Amino acid sequence: MHFMTILPLTRRVMAGLGLAAWALAGHAACGDELTGLVVDKAQARAKAGAMPGGKSQEPGTADNLPPEMQLQLVAREAVRRSAGAGAAALLAEAARFDEDQARAALAPSVTLGGSLGPARSTYDGATLRSGLQMQGTVAASGILWDGGRTQAVIRYRQEMRDAARFSAQATQEQVVLDALSAALERNRYRNQARVYQQYARKMACLVEALDQIVAVDKGRASELLQARKTQAQAELARDGALALSRQLEIRLQRYVGDQGTVGEGLSGPLGQTMDTGEIIRLIERSSELQLARAQADGARNLAESADASLRPQLSWTANATRGAQGGVPNSSIQAGLSVSYNLFNGGADQSAAAAAARRAEAARRQYDETLQTRTARAFEVQELATSAFDRARRYVDVLKDSERVRTATFQQWSQLGKRSLFDVMAAEGDHFSLRVAYVNALYDGYQASAQLRSIGGGLLGWLNVGDGSGGVR
Repeated sequence: MHFMTILPLTRRVMAGLGLAAWALAGHAACGDELTGLVVDKAQARAKAGAMPGGKSQEPGTADNLPPEMQLQLVAREAVRRSAGAGAAALLAEAARFDEDQARAALAPSVTLGGSLGPARSTYDGATLRSGLQMQGTVAASGILWDGGRTQAVIRYRQEMRDAARFSAQATQEQVVLDALSAALERNRYRNQARVYQQYARKMACLVEALDQIVAVDKGRASELLQARKTQAQAELARDGALALSRQLEIRLQRYVGDQGTVGEGLSGPLGQTMDTGEIIRLIERSSELQLARAQADGARNLAESADASLRPQLSWTANATRGAQGGVPNSSIQAGLSVSYNLFNGGADQSAAAAAARRAEAARRQYDETLQTRTARAFEVQELATSAFDRARRYVDVLKDSERVRTATFQQWSQLGKRSLFDVMAAEGDHFSLRVAYVNALYDGYQASAQLRSIGGGLLGWLNVGDGSGGVR
């Protein structure tokens, strides 16, 4: 055989032997990247140090706490730091004082007055008395009957107090949901970054092997370029996921402050999806629906108050006066009943009553609309959660097959020479794409589960941190 023919053949044999040797010795060094499915960090409590730029978790940090306690920490801290939740709580307190003011209308009204100044009394042109006059007056009055107007106003204020309390709870629910969503999204991108980092390290192993091979066989330089390009793409994807996770950390810090209070193992309890019966049972207990119901009841009571204002009003009055004029003492006592009834004011009272009745009907229909909307939304989100978790389970089965395919393809390329590097690249790219899809499906399910809990009985009630009055334990 000609020497120039033998030389390329020798180089290919040496390159093949070099690749086979690397496959045996270097395979172990890249073993973490060549085998295994992505592990759900929310369930395995993986340490943040596994991610480039992450922090290792020391004993006593959030990742070492039970998932339920981590969720409770997020809820309490988010509500405590939220200015919006604090403002809603103050409005609830103000509504309670409004109710006290309405109730005070049932109690008698007592006033005390006095006067001092010069005065003159005349009768038929003759002066009877003149000089300095001093006088003190005590007056009392109260409502005997007003057609139920005062009681209707009190009931209206009660409903508005409850509405303000439910509004505060709804605000807290939204704050907790936003904080929890930010934590879940941050963990999603952290897990994506881990997958891309493993992909990049696998490509780095291939680049290292191909560097040695190309040193012997220059004809395989294109394979080296392809491996380097894929490694760079994996690193770009990793850096993009890390950038998004850092952005979400900033958002999360606004809700809960110190990142040490929010670990990566908080999503475990969200892996269970509410069933249809539980949704129907809990949805009417949601703060949003109770708020709409209180507003509808309050509007009805306000309409009753406006209607009662068209009726006569019966009151009692009493007053006592004692004083002196020109050194002569005088006093008087009066008591009796008073009746008032508006005969005509241009129809203003009738128009006000009709407007209040229309608003009450509108509020009732708004409650019905809210109930229908939230029920439909709950079933929609339930379907999203069920579908996402089902996809995640199916991805696990697909990933097992993908793992076998990529391992076999790599062995056939590195040891038997029956596959090209492009086959290996395709198998690796497909496998890691499936792992990212698995992460996304899992966290889509967690997000939908959190939304479903919020739509139903509420996250605060589920986490057992609400006190039922708009506050947090």
